[in-house]
Amino acid sequence: MRKTNPTRKKVLTDFRRAEILAAAMVVFGKKGFDATRMDDVAQQARIAKGTLYLYFRSKRDIYTTAVQHASAQLQALTNERTGQGHTLEEKLKGFIAARVEFWGENRGLHRMLLSIGREATHHKQTLLMQRASVDILLRIFTQAAESGEITQQPFEPAAWATLDLIRGANERRFLGVTKNAPEAEVNILVAFVLKTLQQ
Repeated sequence: MRKTNPTRKKVLTDFRRAEILAAAMVVFGKKGFDATRMDDVAQQARIAKGTLYLYFRSKRDIYTTAVQHASAQLQALTNERTGQGHTLEEKLKGFIAARVEFWGENRGLHRMLLSIGREATHHKQTLLMQRASVDILLRIFTQAAESGEITQQPFEPAAWATLDLIRGANERRFLGVTKNAPEAEVNILVAFVLKTLQQ
């Protein structure tokens, strides 16, 4: 099948949407979701409010799109990093490092997911994002069991617990509770998860 190149109009539309999403993340991060108005997002993006509505219907639409966009970026980064590993330790390190790096660069969205993402209207979307991450971990753990690195066991609880560990470590680092460098934090988490799986 022949691959078609995107039109100039689509490239510009995608670029403008990405600019708006980036601006919205800045505003949401500073003011919080509830206090943010579409005017604030338009001002941060340096566009007219009317232009903003050509791309997004509401700030909830912006939030939903931002989460979908972030989820796709995070999964791509995770697949790249875990794909470079050959052992359970290397793949696990790639998985955790991707999340430490990604959320370190997207702290505003991380804060929003911890607050807005838990609201009933957004809970399903947040769980879908988490489920995609759990599925990657399940694949890593299952492959390690098949290769004899670890014994076969119920991996789903370990996968969810690993996500919780990463989220907690990121949150403590962002709040200044821990002074560990990201790389040190990754190594601590990898060692802990490996020890748990190898028991």
